[in-house]
Amino acid sequence: MTTTPHPKPVGPTTPAEKAAARDAARADSTRIIQRYQAHEPVSRIAADYGINPDWLALRLVEWGIHRRHRHEAHALRRPAGHVFRGRTRRRSTAEVRAAQAQFTGDRADVTARYLAGTSITSLAREYQVAPTWITERLDDWGVPRRSQSEATRVQTRGARKP
Repeated sequence: MTTTPHPKPVGPTTPAEKAAARDAARADSTRIIQRYQAHEPVSRIAADYGINPDWLALRLVEWGIHRRHRHEAHALRRPAGHVFRGRTRRRSTAEVRAAQAQFTGDRADVTARYLAGTSITSLAREYQVAPTWITERLDDWGVPRRSQSEATRVQTRGARKP
């Protein structure tokens, strides 16, 4: 569902601006009720109209709309495990092992690149393996690991402008 956001106040609003935003919300009560009944959170609707969520919640009660209880609102939220599901295909064990084998096959190149400053995260993205798995391999291979401050220095070394 796409909604047209209403202008949002940028800074502190005057009482007149607050009153105008509330009047606009009252005038658009039918649309607000539809959005709420479509399980859109009060906070998001209020943000679109530039009004306080508590004020909007009281208006919903005033307009005769049954408010969702907290447990109902949480039931509508997608579990964290579902957030990324569907964006990428889940790999099989064989595919993960093949990616790990490619990483270990490129041991000399990976070690040289890590020592030259490439981060574990970028290596993990490139080879499509977990950063913790790479950390374990580097430890197994006896590669000296960078401290957090060293890693930051290596990453920002080329980013500074003269």
